[in-house]
Amino acid sequence: MDEKHVYAVDEDGECFAFSTSECKFEAVDGRRESNVENRHDWLIGIGVGALICRGIGGKILWRMPDDLEWKEVKGLEELQQQHPGLEIIKLCPYSVERLAIFWEARPQGILELWFAELTLVGRMDGEVWEVNGNIEWSGPVLSDSSYTGLNLLCAGSLYL
Repeated sequence: MDEKHVYAVDEDGECFAFSTSECKFEAVDGRRESNVENRHDWLIGIGVGALICRGIGGKILWRMPDDLEWKEVKGLEELQQQHPGLEIIKLCPYSVERLAIFWEARPQGILELWFAELTLVGRMDGEVWEVNGNIEWSGPVLSDSSYTGLNLLCAGSLYL
């Protein structure tokens, strides 16, 4: 995204730019997203200016807007080790500086909805830019033996 365009990707992976001044979509130089069916919940990375999405296998991915190569957010290995088979079901903004992720767990056959609050920090590692995720808090937010499944459609934070 820049000051004059909003970028979008269709279901086939083709990239488009919407011109806010001309109110029309244009294809972006024939660029295509790879593996678009495994990229969900896209947003602009809080504090790092990168595109962020959830991938498969409990991974959060990032890339700069002008780059088509997705990279994995580092620093989430501990969470992935504590929750084998972790599959993020929703990634969303939590606050100005933080992201929220949700996933299901089934200890002893009881369905649990877990939540983690993350901050993202971009930094140079030599000549390579990388994004690290810091886990600020995580824990179960729903636990019930009567549920067999759930579909989390939307999540947001509310300040009272």
